[in-house]
Amino acid sequence: MDRPYAGSDRLLPRRPAVLASAVAVCLALSLCAVYLTLSACAATTPDAPVREPEHRLLEQFRSWARDADESRTARHAQALATVELTGTDKAYDYDVEVRTDLPAGSATADDLTALMRTWWDGDDGDGTARDLVLLDVRGDRLAHRRL
Repeated sequence: MDRPYAGSDRLLPRRPAVLASAVAVCLALSLCAVYLTLSACAATTPDAPVREPEHRLLEQFRSWARDADESRTARHAQALATVELTGTDKAYDYDVEVRTDLPAGSATADDLTALMRTWWDGDDGDGTARDLVLLDVRGDRLAHRRL
């Protein structure tokens, strides 16, 4: 008996093979894309500065402030981080970022900036601290001072 649709007996065995080879090609292309993406990410340097939380320094600052009777101001320092600067001539240049719960323009924010600058005594360790940046809880800049 002649079937009116095109070669159902001849194409039926080939269809699973065609689908299997199409799936294999798609998987191979996906794996290549993943490999190229991962190798490209590993080969590039970070565009953004590297932030390192400094819990020990924050505790040292708070301890120093308690001894200096400035604990009411220092308690607003929520986090302290050093930020490695990229694109500078010197290695190990960094900024100091302090996060606070204070609003912009408050006198206490200015006091906290001045207190932190006084505490940062210039002993920068291996590198050189360039700037002190005071940030609010959202990460917006409240103050900036040279160190």
